[in-house]
Amino acid sequence: MTARTRAKPRSARAPRARRRKSFFSKPSFIRAEFVGLAIALGGLAALPWVVDMGDVLSETRDWFVRTFGLGIFILAALSVVGGWAIANRKYAHPAIFARQAGGAIAFALFLWGLLGLNDADWSMGGVSFAEVSLGGDIGRGVVEGPLGLLAWMSLFVLGCALLAPALTLAFARNTPIWTQTAWERRYPHRVASGIGHFVRFILRHPRDRGDEIIIGGTLRERLDPAIPAAQEDLPRVFRPSIDPGSPASALGTGAAVVFAPEALEDVELEEPLAEAFDEDDEEETEPQQLGLELSGPNGWQLPALEMLNAPQPSANRKHDNAARAQLIVDTLASFGVDASVVEINEGPTVTQFGVEPGWEVRHKDVPLKDENGRTLVGADGRPRTERVETGRTRVRVNRITALQNDLALGLAAPSLRIEAPVPGRAIVGIEVPNDSATVVTLRHVMESKEFQDLARKSKIALALGKGVSGVPVVADLAKMPHLLIAGATGSGKSVCMNSVIAGIMMNATPDQVRFVMVDPKRVELTAYHNIPHLAFSEVIVDMDKVVGTLQAVVHEMESRYKKFASQAVRNIESYNRHPRVLKKLAYWVVIIDELADLMMAAPFEVEKLLCRLAQLARATGIHLVVATQRPSVDVVTGLIKANFPTRIAFAVTSMTDSRTILDMGGAEKLLGRGDMLYMPTDAAKPIRIQGVYVSDSEVERLVQFWTDERFREIAPENADELLEQALIELNGGDGDIEVDEDDSIMARARTLASQHKRVSPSLFQRRLRVGYMKAVKLIELLEEDGIIGPREEGESRRVLAPGSGDDADW
Repeated sequence: MTARTRAKPRSARAPRARRRKSFFSKPSFIRAEFVGLAIALGGLAALPWVVDMGDVLSETRDWFVRTFGLGIFILAALSVVGGWAIANRKYAHPAIFARQAGGAIAFALFLWGLLGLNDADWSMGGVSFAEVSLGGDIGRGVVEGPLGLLAWMSLFVLGCALLAPALTLAFARNTPIWTQTAWERRYPHRVASGIGHFVRFILRHPRDRGDEIIIGGTLRERLDPAIPAAQEDLPRVFRPSIDPGSPASALGTGAAVVFAPEALEDVELEEPLAEAFDEDDEEETEPQQLGLELSGPNGWQLPALEMLNAPQPSANRKHDNAARAQLIVDTLASFGVDASVVEINEGPTVTQFGVEPGWEVRHKDVPLKDENGRTLVGADGRPRTERVETGRTRVRVNRITALQNDLALGLAAPSLRIEAPVPGRAIVGIEVPNDSATVVTLRHVMESKEFQDLARKSKIALALGKGVSGVPVVADLAKMPHLLIAGATGSGKSVCMNSVIAGIMMNATPDQVRFVMVDPKRVELTAYHNIPHLAFSEVIVDMDKVVGTLQAVVHEMESRYKKFASQAVRNIESYNRHPRVLKKLAYWVVIIDELADLMMAAPFEVEKLLCRLAQLARATGIHLVVATQRPSVDVVTGLIKANFPTRIAFAVTSMTDSRTILDMGGAEKLLGRGDMLYMPTDAAKPIRIQGVYVSDSEVERLVQFWTDERFREIAPENADELLEQALIELNGGDGDIEVDEDDSIMARARTLASQHKRVSPSLFQRRLRVGYMKAVKLIELLEEDGIIGPREEGESRRVLAPGSGDDADW
């Protein structure tokens, strides 16, 4: 039988007895709910007494109405709201309750003062509101005098700030920005101009309101002979001032208007044409910080955008786009080509004029005849004729492109580039260089909305520059998936490489992106040798390690594919999102600054490894960025081009080099200093861009930020073991690549060299059964002994010392 539970001691029941003494635990008639309900009902019960009391207490009722006016309803509403707040125990948070109560009282006083401003001819009982106002004596006293009005308006601001502090603060911060933006975009000016045009239109005589004609066949404009042409609104289409079909009749495309360049100086530009001419009409976006003061889960912190140089103001424009547009159409018309400029896009380096081809009109002279069918004869004795249009066809695009040099001569431009047609537009783009180029900074592009949206999706977003219309151009390296950069010396290739690296370092931590840098020139990428983003402990500058480095990257790719197979995923994104994956994989970006040096040292191995990585490494998150200053077919081979669909071409010396990079001409006409053609994978034609500029000081600040002592303990481990293993495998399994003069392998190498006219590392690899690194070492020792000559164009070297082989040429 279960024992009966013993009662708890008296000391255990003491706290319960003490809790019964709480105020709101007393009998139900004094609980908070009943207190609040009583207050609310008391406020509502006073309303019928104020509205209609008859003769009972009429004097007291009139005093209340005269004193409070319709504000008695505001007091009733406050009572209901206060009772509801007490019933729901809102006082449990004293600070919030006091703020909301103060805001409600301030807003109620503001409404009471608003009633005090109205002296309506209403009456309630024996009181006329025309004598005291709708708010009674209290409402009128709230708004009495200038100080009272100021205090009354302050009540509204105070009420909003207490009831909705976040919304009020956001409105106060953004109102100056909204006002400045509206002023910069000329919204008030346009509204005033529209009102003025409407008033002038109304005041005109009714019969004059219909004098509207078609200009250029597309735009409606009003021509009034009483107003000078320079004071009229400019049309949006530039038509030639001479007839392209002269001495024939009119073209039949609508009335044409002649604009002299000197008449365009004092004209106020409006609508889209003014936006194309106005440098300051560019959309301004509020600077946003990428990871500013935000620490990642492992303690990493992204640098602030303030580390980069601020956007530079646009240079003073010395050219007149309106005059140049008129000069283009006049030059074309002088060669019998009818065209009109319908669009002007001014970029940082060039201005693109959108030219729309006109019509070729055919005419025929028909003799005039009278009613009897006899030919009419003029005063000179010749038959009278009439010119009749027999047909028209569009002007061929090749007629415009064939006049490229003539347009450059007419515009006094060093070079022109014609894009015919502009992708997605029914126009021909004529790109004319500006007198002064505008520097496009990395910070300016990274602050744009386009880059911000892309940076939220990808950690390897690239800020490339600005297009011919001034729009920022950004790209995702993961979708390229590999990038080939080529250009002559001094064209901006190395700056582009630095902008790619700096942009990724601004947006990704070492746990997210790792770099493999190969710099045969030893001067371009060595500034990054201490950053924690490096996959290996150093920037690869020794040519003997290049092939081993690429082989190590291939091993990493194969290792990642094995990890994907173990989790049954297809790419790095799916692997990092897998719930059973504890350590996410970082993206690898392989940077090769000079491909020509690599192809001269070991063309077969480098081409094979690059093509294998380009074909397979995309899914594993390994991407290549390869640059070269010698875009010849022996450097940029067919296999490399086929596996690098995304390319960037800077200024080159000949059309042959341009075709090697882009499979088309155009790069030979670039201006240099960052002017480039960008060929994405989804575009039929390259896009002209002014690349971003990254200074040495910006690179130093970024490197100094990432090499700070606070990141030293959390820096990820490097993959030097992977590189060492690749070098051993490349050397035929022998980790020791040192060779002495007395080694038997050296004697065999001398014998092999004496049997051939030319030798190469690949020959030694095949015949001596050694790795690539040891073969290169043997070549160097034979060169020191004077047996073979120095390195020439290509990979093989000429044998100098005589030998006994059958192939010897001595």
